[in-house]
Amino acid sequence: MFSQFKQLQIIAFLFLFIPSEQWLLITQVPDITMSTKGLCHIDNGLSTRQILFCQRHLDIMPFIRFGTNLALEECKTQFKNRHWNCSLFYEQKQIENILDSGTKESAYIHAITAAGIAYAITKACSTGRLNSCGCDMSLQNKNDPTTKWSGCSDNVLFGSEIARKFLNLRERPMRNKQSLLNIHNNQAGIKTIQTEVDRQCKCHGVSGSCEFKTCWRSLKPFFHIGNQLKEKYDDAIEVRLHRSENKLRLMARNTPYERQTKLDLVYLNPSPNYCIKNITYGSFGTYGRSCNRSSRAIDSCELLCCNRGYQSHIVTYRDKCNCRFTFCCTITCQECIQTKEISRCL
Repeated sequence: MFSQFKQLQIIAFLFLFIPSEQWLLITQVPDITMSTKGLCHIDNGLSTRQILFCQRHLDIMPFIRFGTNLALEECKTQFKNRHWNCSLFYEQKQIENILDSGTKESAYIHAITAAGIAYAITKACSTGRLNSCGCDMSLQNKNDPTTKWSGCSDNVLFGSEIARKFLNLRERPMRNKQSLLNIHNNQAGIKTIQTEVDRQCKCHGVSGSCEFKTCWRSLKPFFHIGNQLKEKYDDAIEVRLHRSENKLRLMARNTPYERQTKLDLVYLNPSPNYCIKNITYGSFGTYGRSCNRSSRAIDSCELLCCNRGYQSHIVTYRDKCNCRFTFCCTITCQECIQTKEISRCL
């Protein structure tokens, strides 16, 4: 019989061989498990330090999972017409290689998941679903004769700090160049969400004159964050490792007069050819993907199918149509037979 200390040593040793990105497996955990300590387990891909965090913050973990799912769904929406369409799982197994690849795609995944977690926790604070946080009260003391800061401003700093802490717990920047890259891209996602905050106001005055306003700060819908990070993906900066004063740093490789900022996505390695299926590199290929043969954009059959050709056919299906809203409150629809052309890559 092993002692408890010996068992912990063995578990810690095994964690060294678990790819750091397997924590995304929490998106596959059934809802029933989210209210139990069963979530904080090695089988869900969490690192040793993340498991300890999980055990201490069971109330926060459901929102971390929700934010991760939100991020991955947004990623699929943003890249649905690209050769890489944000596919991360194959036959219910995770493709760790693309997440540890140091490519632009890896950078986007890290940034969007960091932003998604920060977003979900921030909104949980504002809606009172988390007891450990609340609204951002820092604006209440602002002096403005025409504006009163009231209501519940989104506590973006709290959500950002939890996301940063949870994600960076799995990284070892002093030992691993990939960790250094991941931490930068995590922070880029968090910094981006902090810029996507709007001031919302309600006017008060005679006949809507807005002589006085009550205002609060609120995050924009998450697809705005996804769009911003997609633009950063397209403009991602290739970097190299540079050691200065016994410290590893990331430096732009091809632009000597330009330095990456904390808002930029960065990558070390070129992307693989996503036209061809190669599970080793996390590529599912584009065979069988739906394309638009009348388009000249990136979703066109020529581009999406990588000039391999495509096949089109007509499908017939039943759908609701001519729907009418009746006050109050029913919607009645007819059932129509629709036809459309579907083209798929060969």
